[in-house]
Amino acid sequence: MPTKKNKINKHNFANIIDESLSEALAHAEGKITLKSEFLEIPQEPPLYTKTRIKKIRENILKVSQPVFAMLLACSTSCVRSWERGENKPDGTARRLLQLIENDPKHFLELISSSI
Repeated sequence: MPTKKNKINKHNFANIIDESLSEALAHAEGKITLKSEFLEIPQEPPLYTKTRIKKIRENILKVSQPVFAMLLACSTSCVRSWERGENKPDGTARRLLQLIENDPKHFLELISSSI
């Protein structure tokens, strides 16, 4: 495959095509794994109401506001304001809430080394 050092020009075009086809054939035969430069972009995390946030904290994690705040790496006053409906979680916090809601055990395992 052409790299930044190996730019395509009229002298190496046929060789680069030949190398690329050989790689594609080897990949199709399962002999090599090609790098992928594609990333599926996830949808935006869902919006969270004050009731839903409190349910995650109390029913799923069964923790106090201060512990919940520690798990989310935010302040207790931030959690309190979400649960009162005074503020809404930003995109990053919504993604964490989504992870907790979908698989709380895995979320806790992932962050356990940093607690």
